[in-house]
Amino acid sequence: MSSLQKALYLQSRLGAFALGTAEIPALGTEELLVEIHAAALNPVDVYIKNLGIFAEPYGFPALIGSDGAGIVRTIYDDEDTQGFQIGDRVY
Repeated sequence: MSSLQKALYLQSRLGAFALGTAEIPALGTEELLVEIHAAALNPVDVYIKNLGIFAEPYGFPALIGSDGAGIVRTIYDDEDTQGFQIGDRVY
């Protein structure tokens, strides 16, 4: 499996979106790794961009977006992730 993923970045406050790559982060407790098959730009993401309300402490370029659907590929071995199995379809 690649250690990189496609990512949508907000380039600057009130700036443009740009497609790029980002490292796949290590899983923490209560987390799943999902192979995304479909993604969407949520209206909230557009408001963040157009109104310049992204929290400055995160810095730019900033990863943005959270709407997606796909298949569970990895599960953090933790009782809090019970109920999910590798191969589950999630959104």
